[in-house]
Amino acid sequence: MYIPCSFTRCEIDTKMAREMYYPNEARNESCSERFLHCLSQVPCGSLIAWIILLVGLGGLTGGLLIGAQKSRDMLENTEFLWFIEYTLIGVVVSMFVIGTLLLLVGHMSSEPTSRHVFQTTNKNMCAQGLNIFVYRQLMAFCYILGFSWIVASVVLAVPVYLLSLLYFADFTAANKTTKCVNLVHYGLDNPRQEFCGADFQNFEREGKQLIISYIAALISAILIAISLVHFMIVISANLAYLRNSRIATLNAYDDDGANSKLVADTTM
Repeated sequence: MYIPCSFTRCEIDTKMAREMYYPNEARNESCSERFLHCLSQVPCGSLIAWIILLVGLGGLTGGLLIGAQKSRDMLENTEFLWFIEYTLIGVVVSMFVIGTLLLLVGHMSSEPTSRHVFQTTNKNMCAQGLNIFVYRQLMAFCYILGFSWIVASVVLAVPVYLLSLLYFADFTAANKTTKCVNLVHYGLDNPRQEFCGADFQNFEREGKQLIISYIAALISAILIAISLVHFMIVISANLAYLRNSRIATLNAYDDDGANSKLVADTTM
C-alpha cells in the first residue's frame, strides 16, 4: 500500500538531498567562516616556515639597525656601516616577497587546492609544467638563498666574537697601569684607532651592550636559514605529490579508456 508523504517531510527530504549534492549552496557562510575555511587550506608546513621567516626578518632588522647606530657611537665615527640601512631595506623587502611567493606556491600545490586547480587533463598538464619549470627552479633558488644566509650568519658571528673578547681578553697595556685597545689589531679602519683609560671603560661598557644587538641579528639570520630549509622540504614534498597526482590522473584516464573499450567489445 502506498502512503504519500506529507509536504513537510518531502520538503525536508528535498532539503537534505540538496545539502548532500550542493553543500556550498546549503548554507550561507559568514565572513569569519569563509576566512577560517580559506585559512584551513593553507599548508601548515609552508605557514610555519613563513612565520619563522617573518620572525627572523624582524629580529634582523631591529638587531642590525640598533647595532649599527651603537657601533657608530662607540667608535665615534658617523660614517661607520653607512650602507647598512639601504642594504637592510632591500634584503628585508626582497625576502618578504620571496617568502610570500613560496607560501602561495605551497598553497597552490597542496592536496585540497591542487585537486580543484589541476582536476582536468589540460590543467594536469599545467601542473606538470609547474613541476618542471617552477618547483625545480624554486628548489635551486631556495638552495642558493639558504647557502647565502648561512654565509651571512658566519659574517654576523664575527662582531659577536670580537665583542665577546671584552669579557675574556686582558687589555692591560705594557705599563700595567691602564687598559687600552687598538682597533688596528682587529682590522678596523677607524679615524680613532686607540682607546685608553676612561675612554676604554666607555668603550667596554658600550661594547657589552652592543653585543646583545649582534647576537639577536645572528640568531635571526639562523632562523631565516632554517625557514628556507623548511621551504625546501615543503617544495620537495609538494613536487613528489604533484608528480604522483599526475601519474594517478593519467592512469585513471587509461583505466577509463580500457573499461570503455571492454564495454564496447562485450556489447558487440
